Amino acid sequence: MKKTVLLILVLTVALHVSLFALCVPILNYAEGWTTFYWDSHYLSYALFQYGVGEVVRQFFLQYFAHSIIGILMTMIVALLVAVLAMVIIRLFCKKTGWLYLSLVPSWLASLGLLALISPNGLSALTARFTPAGQQQTQYIEMSNMVRKQDWDGIIARCDEGGRVTNLLTQNFLNMALAEKGLLGQCLYDEPCIDIRSVYIDAIQNEDFAVLLSDIYYSMGHIAQSQRYAFELNEKKNDFSPRLLMRLVQTNIIYGQYAVAEKYIRWLEKTVYYKTWAMSQRRFLYHDDAVAKDAEYGVKRRCLITDNRFSGIKGLDDDLLHVARQTRGTVQCRTTLQYLGALYLLAHYNQQFVSLCDEFPEYQLTQQKYFADAYKKLKGGNRK
Repeated sequence: MKKTVLLILVLTVALHVSLFALCVPILNYAEGWTTFYWDSHYLSYALFQYGVGEVVRQFFLQYFAHSIIGILMTMIVALLVAVLAMVIIRLFCKKTGWLYLSLVPSWLASLGLLALISPNGLSALTARFTPAGQQQTQYIEMSNMVRKQDWDGIIARCDEGGRVTNLLTQNFLNMALAEKGLLGQCLYDEPCIDIRSVYIDAIQNEDFAVLLSDIYYSMGHIAQSQRYAFELNEKKNDFSPRLLMRLVQTNIIYGQYAVAEKYIRWLEKTVYYKTWAMSQRRFLYHDDAVAKDAEYGVKRRCLITDNRFSGIKGLDDDLLHVARQTRGTVQCRTTLQYLGALYLLAHYNQQFVSLCDEFPEYQLTQQKYFADAYKKLKGGNRK
């Protein structure tokens, strides 16, 4: 009897961990879009709009912000279901042999939880074993890496798959290279079509929008980063923790402290983001604290000072202003990497040469592809 129970529990744990380990990136990504808020008004709204099933899904999903905690939490529930199934079967079936039937509920407990938690249900199980699923999994993994600013991880992930021809993947790779100051060195290592290899400005779905917000933030174009984060968050009913974090950041940078505080209050009602949200309160209504912060201080210098609509003179003109205003910082280096690549891909030859000449201290002409282009164009073959 005891051996049977132990066997059932061991099999339940083994199956559960195996299933969820395969789908951790997907669940972690899904948690960034929606999580559980410990707020009575939110619970009332969620129950009325989505029902009990969605609220339960969000409750479990919140723990996948930390993959191990998510697996442990759902495993505990699966074990409780298995034990409960054994107790119920024992009440109705007096013969010990019938206890083996409890293996079925034990297995289904893990499968049921996976179907409930995963945004794609049981299809998540095939994510690593089909061409379409593998491509989506690659996007999800790299999107998670962007949240962690794991630029080396993105570069390594792209190197694993050979030639990078997918534009979304190229956007991730080129963002990582720009952040590392290597875009001019590696730009044409992969087949570049045009500026879409650096950023895709045509919003086809939610993945494009959140990626654009990340790219613009990396560029130092805070206005556009905030725009895409805000619009997409509205579409997600204002409950995406990933986008709320970005809106906290951009509003602090802009000095819109009351708006930032509104988003902070929501994040403080979560398990995983509460500590981060509370740490952002020290910037509210304290311009000096913002100016001294390593990230916010430089990002605030990125704000275009003259009164203009964002992008009205072109993205390249905006980025040139950002580079000039952040000169002497790592942000300037990153912005110059983007701007130099955009000039080359758009065949703005004169502007590229002028950029290299204006910022000699960043040694753009020492990088492989920037150097080749500069040597060819410097002789007078310019547009």
